[in-house]
Amino acid sequence: MLQTLCYVSSSNVNLTKKSLEQLFITTKSNNLKQDISGILIFNGGNFLQIMEGEKNTINELYHKISKDKKHSNIIKLIEKPISERMFEDYETGFSIIKDRKKANQLEDYLSWLKKAEIKSVDKIITIIEKFIERE
Repeated sequence: MLQTLCYVSSSNVNLTKKSLEQLFITTKSNNLKQDISGILIFNGGNFLQIMEGEKNTINELYHKISKDKKHSNIIKLIEKPISERMFEDYETGFSIIKDRKKANQLEDYLSWLKKAEIKSVDKIITIIEKFIERE
């Protein structure tokens, strides 16, 4: 069963541009190996990640992330079964959002959230939009 999971977290380490690029490369590589698609946004010392994949794989990865000492204030915003992926058509299957243009690609996900029967969806959308606005 496919699942999507979205979370936000704060970085506990000071990430230089070089270390952030390496983190993106590692994340992208690891997620591709596990057939996880999605996006990763870093802004103002915070991360927002949307992951799509098999439920068990997503749950295991989120558990690993939640135990990672490099993160704090981890908040799961959404965890929901999906019938199809929204981010699999991206060139690499996992995109790193680093500018406003790429952030616009979140529109389909936000539209889906608005249509989904998810408690507190407006709050989730607001959080995601705040990340986009800061780019």
